[in-house]
Amino acid sequence: MSSKKADSTPEPFDIDQLKASVRKSVELEEPIHELRLSIPEGLYLLALGDVEGQLLKKSEKVIDYGLIAGGILQLSLMGSISLKKGFIKIISTKQTGHIFLDKVLKNLTEGGGLIEEILRLKNELKKLHDDLEELLIGRGILKREENTLLWIPLSERMENVNYAYEKEIRNTLRALVLRGFKNDVSFSILFSLTHDCHLLSEVFGSTSEIADAKNWVKNPIKLAGVDEDLAKTLGLISHFFIEKLSK
Repeated sequence: MSSKKADSTPEPFDIDQLKASVRKSVELEEPIHELRLSIPEGLYLLALGDVEGQLLKKSEKVIDYGLIAGGILQLSLMGSISLKKGFIKIISTKQTGHIFLDKVLKNLTEGGGLIEEILRLKNELKKLHDDLEELLIGRGILKREENTLLWIPLSERMENVNYAYEKEIRNTLRALVLRGFKNDVSFSILFSLTHDCHLLSEVFGSTSEIADAKNWVKNPIKLAGVDEDLAKTLGLISHFFIEKLSK
């Protein structure tokens, strides 16, 4: 899997500019080309329930594996590591400034197998959800009230708690499958992990839409920005979820 340093690092956040951009894309129901958040953050938002911010039951047993896989793939896009034939090569240990990604990077094993590393990190890394929630709260996307996570509306007209950042991600994933929208590769990865973590029904409404989405997952090479190496990596991860985590 080749690294793509130039366009794969999440941009620094100007929260006012970001909210204005998100508001526009959501109001127009238009997809976006680049994921505004890291892959693990986007996946975590999709896995949160709409009302009380609790993890959806259908994904809670597998979401940590998906978050770690997303973190490893994000680090590969950023050029911190490379993935060749299912093995990890560490290119740089320089911290990214992203608390979740830095935790994953710090604990990766040089030459480790991708699936073995996902399994090991799942058992060894603690407070992964806390790290992601801290990031999303810091970005002004979520807020915590007592033990509940809530979405922060972008304006008084957008009081629906699930109507901003997550909806923007859903719009883009839907456009990817239903319209052939050419998005950034990070969305292609997020789409594959959305399937692996049993979250397709959070994005696609009808049975026919979900069937179309599953067909795309079976042919990742057709997804935007996915080369042969990345397609094999996504296939390896999907096979792991099917064989090891669906039993």
